[in-house]
Amino acid sequence: AWLAGYLEPHYPNASDDNYNRQLSKVLVYLQSPKAIAQTFDLFVAAGKKDPNKAEDISGDQTTLTSAADLIMRNPDYGMSIAEILAKLPPLGQTFYATVLSQADNVLSEEQLDQYFKWYANAFQYQGGYSYSGFINQSRKMALAHVPKNQFAYYNTISGDSIADRPPAMQAEKAVQPKGPGRNWTVEEAMRYVDSGIVNRDFERGRGLFISSLCASCHAMNGEGGVSGPDLTQLGTRFSYKDMLEAIIEPSKVISDKYGATVFYLKSGKSIVGRLIEEKDGNYIIAQNPFAPDQHRAVPKKEVIRTRVSEISPMLPEMIDRLNPEELKDLLAFLKSGGNKEDTIFRKSSK
Repeated sequence: AWLAGYLEPHYPNASDDNYNRQLSKVLVYLQSPKAIAQTFDLFVAAGKKDPNKAEDISGDQTTLTSAADLIMRNPDYGMSIAEILAKLPPLGQTFYATVLSQADNVLSEEQLDQYFKWYANAFQYQGGYSYSGFINQSRKMALAHVPKNQFAYYNTISGDSIADRPPAMQAEKAVQPKGPGRNWTVEEAMRYVDSGIVNRDFERGRGLFISSLCASCHAMNGEGGVSGPDLTQLGTRFSYKDMLEAIIEPSKVISDKYGATVFYLKSGKSIVGRLIEEKDGNYIIAQNPFAPDQHRAVPKKEVIRTRVSEISPMLPEMIDRLNPEELKDLLAFLKSGGNKEDTIFRKSSK
Protein backbone atom coordinates (compact mmCIF):
# COMPACT_ATOMS: atom_id res chain seq x y z
CA ALA A 1 0.00 0.00 0.00
CA TRP A 2 2.88 2.37 0.76
CA LEU A 3 4.25 1.95 -2.79
CA ALA A 4 0.90 2.78 -4.38
CA GLY A 5 0.57 5.78 -2.08
CA TYR A 6 4.01 6.97 -3.09
CA LEU A 7 3.36 6.61 -6.85
CA GLU A 8 -0.24 7.87 -7.06
CA PRO A 9 0.63 11.61 -6.80
CA HIS A 10 2.87 11.22 -9.84
CA TYR A 11 0.19 9.62 -12.04
CA PRO A 12 -0.90 10.43 -14.66
CA ASN A 13 1.59 12.76 -16.33
CA ALA A 14 -0.20 15.17 -18.65
CA SER A 15 2.66 15.35 -21.14
CA ASP A 16 4.32 11.92 -21.18
CA ASP A 17 2.37 8.98 -22.60
CA ASN A 18 5.25 6.56 -22.26
CA TYR A 19 5.60 7.42 -18.56
CA ASN A 20 1.86 6.83 -18.05
CA ARG A 21 1.96 3.47 -19.79
CA GLN A 22 4.76 2.19 -17.62
CA LEU A 23 3.31 3.48 -14.37
CA SER A 24 -0.20 2.25 -15.20
CA LYS A 25 1.06 -1.33 -15.23
CA VAL A 26 2.57 -0.97 -11.78
CA LEU A 27 -0.37 0.82 -10.17
CA VAL A 28 -3.02 -1.48 -11.64
CA TYR A 29 -0.97 -4.48 -10.52
CA LEU A 30 -1.03 -2.96 -7.03
CA GLN A 31 -4.83 -2.65 -7.40
CA SER A 32 -4.92 1.06 -6.59
CA PRO A 33 -8.60 2.08 -6.99
CA LYS A 34 -7.65 5.66 -7.76
CA ALA A 35 -5.13 4.63 -10.39
CA ILE A 36 -7.55 2.14 -11.97
CA ALA A 37 -10.10 4.93 -12.42
CA GLN A 38 -7.40 7.19 -13.87
CA THR A 39 -6.23 4.43 -16.20
CA PHE A 40 -9.78 4.07 -17.47
CA ASP A 41 -9.76 7.80 -18.24
CA LEU A 42 -6.52 7.32 -20.19
CA PHE A 43 -8.13 4.38 -22.01
CA VAL A 44 -11.01 6.62 -23.11
CA ALA A 45 -8.71 9.51 -24.04
CA ALA A 46 -6.48 7.20 -26.08
CA GLY A 47 -9.38 6.55 -28.43
CA LYS A 48 -9.22 10.21 -29.41
CA LYS A 49 -5.42 10.29 -29.74
CA ASP A 50 -4.62 7.07 -31.60
CA PRO A 51 -2.88 7.57 -34.95
CA ASN A 52 -5.71 5.87 -36.82
CA LYS A 53 -8.23 8.26 -35.27
CA ALA A 54 -6.64 11.71 -35.44
CA GLU A 55 -3.17 13.17 -35.17
CA ASP A 56 -1.29 16.43 -35.37
CA ILE A 57 1.87 16.49 -37.50
CA SER A 58 3.90 17.08 -34.36
CA GLY A 59 2.89 13.67 -32.99
CA ASP A 60 5.36 10.86 -32.47
CA GLN A 61 3.72 8.23 -34.71
CA THR A 62 6.15 9.01 -37.54
CA THR A 63 6.06 5.62 -39.20
CA LEU A 64 2.27 5.42 -39.39
CA THR A 65 1.76 8.95 -40.67
CA SER A 66 4.52 8.54 -43.23
CA ALA A 67 2.79 5.40 -44.48
CA ALA A 68 -0.54 7.24 -44.65
CA ASP A 69 1.10 9.93 -46.78
CA LEU A 70 2.01 7.29 -49.36
CA ILE A 71 -1.60 6.23 -49.99
CA MET A 72 -2.38 9.10 -52.34
CA ARG A 73 1.17 9.65 -53.58
CA ASN A 74 1.75 6.29 -55.24
CA PRO A 75 -1.08 4.52 -57.08
CA ASP A 76 0.95 1.34 -57.48
CA TYR A 77 1.09 0.33 -53.82
CA GLY A 78 -1.19 2.90 -52.22
CA MET A 79 -4.14 0.49 -52.11
CA SER A 80 -2.21 -2.07 -50.10
CA ILE A 81 -1.09 0.57 -47.60
CA ALA A 82 -4.64 1.90 -47.29
CA GLU A 83 -6.01 -1.56 -46.51
CA ILE A 84 -3.38 -2.18 -43.86
CA LEU A 85 -3.80 1.16 -42.10
CA ALA A 86 -7.59 0.94 -42.14
CA LYS A 87 -7.40 -2.30 -40.19
CA LEU A 88 -4.67 -1.37 -37.71
CA PRO A 89 -5.74 -1.75 -34.06
CA PRO A 90 -6.03 1.43 -31.95
CA LEU A 91 -2.65 1.12 -30.25
CA GLY A 92 -3.15 3.29 -27.18
CA GLN A 93 -6.54 1.89 -26.27
CA THR A 94 -5.34 -1.66 -26.81
CA PHE A 95 -2.51 -1.06 -24.35
CA TYR A 96 -4.70 0.40 -21.61
CA ALA A 97 -7.45 -2.18 -22.19
CA THR A 98 -4.90 -4.91 -21.58
CA VAL A 99 -3.63 -3.19 -18.43
CA LEU A 100 -7.20 -2.83 -17.12
CA SER A 101 -7.88 -6.52 -17.73
CA GLN A 102 -5.96 -7.21 -14.51
CA ALA A 103 -7.89 -4.67 -12.42
CA ASP A 104 -10.32 -5.54 -9.67
CA ASN A 105 -13.93 -4.55 -10.21
CA VAL A 106 -13.90 -0.90 -9.08
CA LEU A 107 -15.33 0.76 -12.20
CA SER A 108 -18.94 1.91 -12.45
CA GLU A 109 -21.49 -0.07 -14.47
CA GLU A 110 -21.40 2.60 -17.17
CA GLN A 111 -17.61 2.40 -17.37
CA LEU A 112 -17.68 -1.40 -17.48
CA ASP A 113 -20.20 -1.29 -20.31
CA GLN A 114 -17.97 1.03 -22.30
CA TYR A 115 -14.89 -1.04 -21.55
CA PHE A 116 -16.33 -4.44 -22.50
CA LYS A 117 -18.09 -3.13 -25.62
CA TRP A 118 -14.69 -1.93 -26.77
CA TYR A 119 -13.54 -5.55 -27.04
CA ALA A 120 -16.38 -6.45 -29.43
CA ASN A 121 -15.30 -3.58 -31.68
CA ALA A 122 -11.60 -4.45 -31.37
CA PHE A 123 -12.10 -7.82 -33.07
CA GLN A 124 -12.70 -6.06 -36.40
CA TYR A 125 -9.09 -4.91 -36.59
CA GLN A 126 -6.18 -6.91 -37.98
CA GLY A 127 -2.94 -6.72 -36.06
CA GLY A 128 -1.12 -9.81 -37.23
CA TYR A 129 -1.62 -13.54 -36.94
CA SER A 130 -2.03 -13.60 -33.15
CA TYR A 131 -3.89 -10.31 -32.67
CA SER A 132 -7.41 -11.74 -32.23
CA GLY A 133 -6.14 -14.35 -29.80
CA PHE A 134 -4.33 -11.67 -27.82
CA ILE A 135 -7.47 -9.52 -27.60
CA ASN A 136 -9.60 -12.51 -26.62
CA GLN A 137 -7.16 -13.50 -23.88
CA SER A 138 -7.23 -9.95 -22.49
CA ARG A 139 -11.04 -10.03 -22.63
CA LYS A 140 -11.18 -13.28 -20.69
CA MET A 141 -8.79 -11.95 -18.04
CA ALA A 142 -11.04 -8.90 -17.59
CA LEU A 143 -14.13 -11.10 -17.32
CA ALA A 144 -12.51 -13.01 -14.47
CA HIS A 145 -12.85 -9.88 -12.33
CA VAL A 146 -16.59 -9.24 -12.81
CA PRO A 147 -19.24 -10.64 -10.39
CA LYS A 148 -20.43 -14.10 -11.36
CA ASN A 149 -24.01 -12.95 -11.74
CA GLN A 150 -22.91 -10.38 -14.34
CA PHE A 151 -20.48 -12.61 -16.24
CA ALA A 152 -22.95 -13.67 -18.95
CA TYR A 153 -23.91 -10.09 -19.72
CA TYR A 154 -20.35 -8.79 -20.05
CA ASN A 155 -19.29 -11.91 -21.91
CA THR A 156 -21.97 -11.22 -24.51
CA ILE A 157 -21.38 -7.50 -25.02
CA SER A 158 -17.62 -8.02 -25.22
CA GLY A 159 -17.98 -10.11 -28.38
CA ASP A 160 -18.03 -13.73 -27.23
CA SER A 161 -19.95 -14.72 -30.38
CA ILE A 162 -17.22 -13.36 -32.69
CA ALA A 163 -14.12 -13.84 -30.54
CA ASP A 164 -12.95 -16.92 -32.42
CA ARG A 165 -14.12 -15.86 -35.86
CA PRO A 166 -11.52 -14.48 -38.27
CA PRO A 167 -12.28 -10.91 -39.40
CA ALA A 168 -13.58 -10.45 -42.92
CA MET A 169 -15.28 -7.54 -44.59
CA GLN A 170 -18.92 -8.49 -45.23
CA ALA A 171 -17.81 -12.09 -45.68
CA GLU A 172 -21.36 -13.31 -46.15
CA LYS A 173 -21.77 -11.22 -49.33
CA ALA A 174 -18.26 -10.92 -50.75
CA VAL A 175 -17.33 -13.09 -53.71
CA GLN A 176 -13.64 -13.57 -54.41
CA PRO A 177 -12.67 -13.49 -58.11
CA LYS A 178 -11.72 -16.78 -59.72
CA GLY A 179 -9.71 -15.06 -62.46
CA PRO A 180 -7.39 -15.32 -64.19
CA GLY A 181 -7.15 -11.57 -64.08
CA ARG A 182 -5.27 -9.24 -66.36
CA ASN A 183 -4.01 -5.67 -66.62
CA TRP A 184 -7.25 -4.28 -67.96
CA THR A 185 -7.30 -1.38 -70.40
CA VAL A 186 -10.41 0.50 -71.41
CA GLU A 187 -10.07 -0.67 -75.01
CA GLU A 188 -9.78 -4.34 -74.11
CA ALA A 189 -12.62 -4.18 -71.60
CA MET A 190 -14.88 -2.49 -74.15
CA ARG A 191 -14.42 -5.40 -76.54
CA TYR A 192 -16.12 -7.66 -74.02
CA VAL A 193 -18.78 -5.04 -73.30
CA ASP A 194 -19.57 -4.75 -77.00
CA SER A 195 -20.10 -8.51 -77.16
CA GLY A 196 -23.14 -7.98 -74.92
CA ILE A 197 -23.91 -7.71 -71.22
CA VAL A 198 -27.09 -9.68 -70.71
CA ASN A 199 -28.28 -12.56 -68.53
CA ARG A 200 -25.79 -11.67 -65.82
CA ASP A 201 -25.34 -12.96 -62.25
CA PHE A 202 -26.55 -10.39 -59.68
CA GLU A 203 -25.09 -12.13 -56.60
CA ARG A 204 -21.67 -12.44 -58.18
CA GLY A 205 -21.75 -8.83 -59.37
CA ARG A 206 -22.64 -7.60 -55.89
CA GLY A 207 -20.02 -9.86 -54.30
CA LEU A 208 -17.32 -8.57 -56.66
CA PHE A 209 -18.37 -4.99 -55.90
CA ILE A 210 -17.41 -5.78 -52.29
CA SER A 211 -14.30 -7.91 -52.81
CA SER A 212 -12.86 -5.47 -55.37
CA LEU A 213 -13.14 -2.86 -52.60
CA CYS A 214 -15.64 -0.65 -54.46
CA ALA A 215 -17.96 -0.87 -51.44
CA SER A 216 -15.21 0.40 -49.16
CA CYS A 217 -15.55 3.88 -50.67
CA HIS A 218 -18.85 3.91 -52.56
CA ALA A 219 -22.44 3.29 -51.51
CA MET A 220 -25.00 1.38 -53.54
CA ASN A 221 -28.62 1.50 -52.40
CA GLY A 222 -27.64 2.80 -48.99
CA GLU A 223 -24.88 0.24 -48.32
CA GLY A 224 -21.15 0.86 -48.55
CA GLY A 225 -18.59 3.58 -47.94
CA VAL A 226 -18.87 7.35 -47.94
CA SER A 227 -15.45 8.60 -49.06
CA GLY A 228 -16.53 8.43 -52.72
CA PRO A 229 -19.73 9.33 -54.59
CA ASP A 230 -22.89 7.25 -54.24
CA LEU A 231 -23.16 4.96 -57.27
CA THR A 232 -26.86 4.07 -57.13
CA GLN A 233 -27.73 6.36 -60.07
CA LEU A 234 -24.50 5.69 -61.96
CA GLY A 235 -26.13 3.56 -64.66
CA THR A 236 -28.69 6.20 -65.54
CA ARG A 237 -26.07 8.85 -66.17
CA PHE A 238 -23.00 7.13 -67.59
CA SER A 239 -22.15 4.61 -70.28
CA TYR A 240 -20.11 1.44 -69.81
CA LYS A 241 -17.13 3.23 -71.35
CA ASP A 242 -17.49 6.09 -68.86
CA MET A 243 -17.54 3.59 -66.01
CA LEU A 244 -14.49 1.74 -67.27
CA GLU A 245 -12.50 4.94 -67.74
CA ALA A 246 -13.33 6.02 -64.18
CA ILE A 247 -12.28 2.61 -62.81
CA ILE A 248 -9.17 1.94 -64.90
CA GLU A 249 -7.91 5.53 -65.30
CA PRO A 250 -9.19 7.25 -62.14
CA SER A 251 -6.76 10.17 -62.37
CA LYS A 252 -7.97 11.15 -65.85
CA VAL A 253 -10.90 13.12 -64.43
CA ILE A 254 -11.00 13.99 -60.71
CA SER A 255 -14.06 15.46 -59.02
CA ASP A 256 -13.40 18.67 -57.08
CA LYS A 257 -15.45 17.24 -54.21
CA TYR A 258 -13.41 14.06 -53.88
CA GLY A 259 -9.96 15.14 -55.03
CA ALA A 260 -6.87 15.38 -52.84
CA THR A 261 -4.74 18.37 -51.86
CA VAL A 262 -0.97 18.57 -51.42
CA PHE A 263 0.11 20.59 -48.36
CA TYR A 264 3.68 21.89 -48.46
CA LEU A 265 5.18 22.43 -45.00
CA LYS A 266 7.79 24.81 -43.67
CA SER A 267 9.88 21.77 -42.73
CA GLY A 268 10.34 20.94 -46.41
CA LYS A 269 8.01 17.94 -46.24
CA SER A 270 4.59 17.62 -47.82
CA ILE A 271 1.35 15.89 -46.87
CA VAL A 272 -1.36 14.63 -49.20
CA GLY A 273 -4.99 14.17 -48.21
CA ARG A 274 -8.60 15.05 -48.97
CA LEU A 275 -9.57 18.28 -47.24
CA ILE A 276 -12.55 17.70 -44.95
CA GLU A 277 -12.77 21.07 -43.23
CA GLU A 278 -10.79 23.96 -41.78
CA LYS A 279 -11.14 24.13 -38.00
CA ASP A 280 -9.35 25.78 -35.06
CA GLY A 281 -6.38 26.84 -37.17
CA ASN A 282 -6.00 23.41 -38.77
CA TYR A 283 -6.65 21.74 -42.08
CA ILE A 284 -8.55 18.54 -41.25
CA ILE A 285 -7.76 15.91 -43.86
CA ALA A 286 -8.54 12.28 -44.61
CA GLN A 287 -5.73 10.22 -46.12
CA ASN A 288 -7.19 6.73 -46.29
CA PRO A 289 -10.17 6.26 -48.64
CA PHE A 290 -10.93 2.96 -46.91
CA ALA A 291 -11.23 4.68 -43.53
CA PRO A 292 -12.80 8.10 -44.16
CA ASP A 293 -13.50 8.76 -40.46
CA GLN A 294 -9.79 8.65 -39.64
CA HIS A 295 -8.71 12.28 -39.79
CA ARG A 296 -5.46 14.13 -39.37
CA ALA A 297 -4.97 17.74 -38.28
CA VAL A 298 -2.43 19.81 -40.20
CA PRO A 299 -1.73 23.18 -38.49
CA LYS A 300 -2.14 26.03 -40.96
CA LYS A 301 0.85 27.80 -39.43
CA GLU A 302 3.06 24.96 -40.67
CA VAL A 303 1.78 25.15 -44.28
CA ILE A 304 3.43 27.47 -46.79
CA ARG A 305 1.29 26.58 -49.83
CA THR A 306 -1.17 24.04 -51.22
CA ARG A 307 -2.09 22.67 -54.62
CA VAL A 308 -4.62 20.25 -56.04
CA SER A 309 -3.17 16.76 -56.49
CA GLU A 310 -3.17 15.27 -59.98
CA ILE A 311 -3.50 11.77 -58.48
CA SER A 312 -6.99 10.53 -57.68
CA PRO A 313 -7.72 9.14 -54.21
CA MET A 314 -9.41 6.30 -56.12
CA LEU A 315 -6.75 3.70 -56.70
CA PRO A 316 -6.15 1.96 -60.04
CA GLU A 317 -5.90 -1.76 -60.79
CA MET A 318 -8.86 -2.59 -58.55
CA ILE A 319 -10.47 -4.82 -61.19
CA ASP A 320 -7.28 -6.50 -62.40
CA ARG A 321 -8.14 -9.72 -60.53
CA LEU A 322 -11.32 -10.19 -62.60
CA ASN A 323 -11.75 -12.36 -65.67
CA PRO A 324 -14.01 -11.13 -68.52
CA GLU A 325 -17.19 -12.79 -67.24
CA GLU A 326 -16.61 -11.43 -63.74
CA LEU A 327 -16.03 -7.97 -65.17
CA LYS A 328 -19.36 -8.19 -66.99
CA ASP A 329 -21.16 -9.14 -63.77
CA LEU A 330 -19.59 -6.20 -61.94
CA LEU A 331 -20.51 -3.77 -64.72
CA ALA A 332 -24.06 -5.14 -64.77
CA PHE A 333 -24.33 -4.54 -61.02
CA LEU A 334 -23.12 -0.96 -61.48
CA LYS A 335 -25.42 -0.33 -64.46
CA SER A 336 -28.46 -1.66 -62.58
CA GLY A 337 -27.85 0.53 -59.55
CA GLY A 338 -27.81 -2.61 -57.41
CA ASN A 339 -31.34 -3.56 -58.49
CA LYS A 340 -31.72 -7.33 -58.42
CA GLU A 341 -34.91 -7.12 -60.49
CA ASP A 342 -33.24 -5.35 -63.40
CA THR A 343 -33.73 -7.17 -66.71
CA ILE A 344 -29.95 -7.31 -67.16
CA PHE A 345 -29.84 -10.21 -64.67
CA ARG A 346 -31.00 -13.75 -65.25
CA LYS A 347 -33.75 -14.95 -63.00
CA SER A 348 -32.82 -17.68 -60.52
CA SER A 349 -34.81 -20.88 -60.93
CA LYS A 350 -36.99 -21.85 -57.99
